[in-house]
Amino acid sequence: MADWLVDARNLPDETSQGVYGALVVAAAGFVALTSPGGMSGQGSMPAVVVVGLLAGVGAWTVLDAYTKARDGDDTETHAFVRGADDDGTEAMLRMQTMNAVNRELKNADGPRTPSELADTLDLTETRVEPALSYLASKGHAEHVDGGYRATPPRWGRLHPVVAFARWLPRRILAPARRLRA
Repeated sequence: MADWLVDARNLPDETSQGVYGALVVAAAGFVALTSPGGMSGQGSMPAVVVVGLLAGVGAWTVLDAYTKARDGDDTETHAFVRGADDDGTEAMLRMQTMNAVNRELKNADGPRTPSELADTLDLTETRVEPALSYLASKGHAEHVDGGYRATPPRWGRLHPVVAFARWLPRRILAPARRLRA
């Protein structure tokens, strides 16, 4: 419904995120009113925790949507990701290309040039080069000796956990950073 409203009234894309956040805050209020003890605060500890979490998440979502609509998203979208068509076929093709290039770089015994990768993967260089640029911008590949090689994970098998632990505080504090700017 929120997406329909956004399209029908030509509202910012973040409007639907704000509506969902307001619905979560409303759900927190509903849980607070219908739980034993009601709004008197005499309810059970799990109910109080659930209400607090729902209200906090909902309020944060509304604030995030508001600051994104007001200031714009503070993350710069790479050219490889931008400009895909609306039905998703181009986006899917780009993701498949990036995955194939990344896998080939990981399996290679040394640096590979864009033309070598294009020949191996039976793709054009115009498809491979943006994927390489995107992988390099995200730290998954590096440019060495006229070619590219896969960047080994810095933390080994714990790399996804460490990356998430670094991303989460930045994401949670993003609305505050936008308000301060």
